[in-house]
Amino acid sequence: MSNAFPRASRLLACAALCAIGSSAAYAQHAYPERPVRLIVSQAPGGSSDTIARLWAEHAGKAIGATIVVENKPGAGGIIAAQSLLSQPADGYSLLYGSVSLMVLNQFTYKPLPYTPEKDFTGVAMLTTVPFVLSANPKTGITSLKELTEKAKAAPGKLNYSSAGLGNSTHLAVELLSKKLGISMTHIPYKGESDGIMAAIGGQTEIMAPVYGTALPHILNKKLNPLAVLSPQRLPELPDVPTASELGVKGFDNMGWSAVVARAGTPPAIIEKLNKATESFHQNPSVQARLKTLGVIPVSGPASLVMETTARDVAAWGPTLQSLDLNSK
Repeated sequence: MSNAFPRASRLLACAALCAIGSSAAYAQHAYPERPVRLIVSQAPGGSSDTIARLWAEHAGKAIGATIVVENKPGAGGIIAAQSLLSQPADGYSLLYGSVSLMVLNQFTYKPLPYTPEKDFTGVAMLTTVPFVLSANPKTGITSLKELTEKAKAAPGKLNYSSAGLGNSTHLAVELLSKKLGISMTHIPYKGESDGIMAAIGGQTEIMAPVYGTALPHILNKKLNPLAVLSPQRLPELPDVPTASELGVKGFDNMGWSAVVARAGTPPAIIEKLNKATESFHQNPSVQARLKTLGVIPVSGPASLVMETTARDVAAWGPTLQSLDLNSK
């Protein structure tokens, strides 16, 4: 009789553990049971916000729940990142991640109050944004070879404009210059439109705007396209080679976007969201909309997000460190 109670206690404990395990498994299997938040570090109306809302709409339908976009702009994405990290790792709060938030901020904001590789886990890659290295036609530069020759003949004489210090349009040219072994003078502007008008007007000679911004000026012969920073040639610019084709590697996916979750989110939930992203990439209306935005869909396993982050940190880190971009 004395052994009966301990035995009964063990049986009850075992039953309780089994019940807890079953309950947890059921809760995970039942995900999502309520709306999911997608936090976006940009204000409403921009291309990032548009892509985020497209993903939320189509992925939400695929998982059978509403995905609500919540805009939290400011501080280069830090506010949005901290908002995600204040929530449980349960898949009900997600973050629209970009190359700036996941890679560039590590070299721009110190100390950065989050560590992308430790604090986040990838959900799905979404898009990449091509850049078009371009020259003012009055320079006579029509190819990357000619740019390299002219810049080497007079180091620092050529000026290039950007949308601001530390902006991707700045870093694209700086990183490319390092690869080519040339030196040009950076002239930062307050936005991409100001930078591109400077290149068109002759205040600067070179710029690498994003494809959607550059295309109309190229078609109007106001800029000469030298190379595209893209995985493949662009349909509207079939004669413009990629940097990779010209022997300059590592510039295929400079401006990418993705969805990330807090580290520790259950793998089954990550997999469900990644699978749901297929409906986003495969939808004809989404493909058409992304084309008008000048971005290219990028699909792959959830692991590709953090692999891309690590790749870019390793590839660009030394150059970014040397630029002393720290915002204080």
